[in-house]
Amino acid sequence: MNVTLRGRVRQILNDMVAAGYANTKSEAIRFAILNFGEHVSEEAMVSERLSRINKDIKEGKRKLLNSKEALGTYAKYTK
Repeated sequence: MNVTLRGRVRQILNDMVAAGYANTKSEAIRFAILNFGEHVSEEAMVSERLSRINKDIKEGKRKLLNSKEALGTYAKYTK
């Protein structure tokens, strides 16, 4: 995977390597991802996602389906 970083993000990455927090830029990125994972729980991410989905439904950007609509042509097999 190739990632292009610019501006402040690139500078922070370079500073992490220069300061010795990481030996390479790839290692610095891995550390940052792990740090994010330690500070943001899976429960918090799921909760945020569900909140966005509920907001989209209220704003009409998503349609809430009943079970029959969701199953479509397969609804006949649930009887």
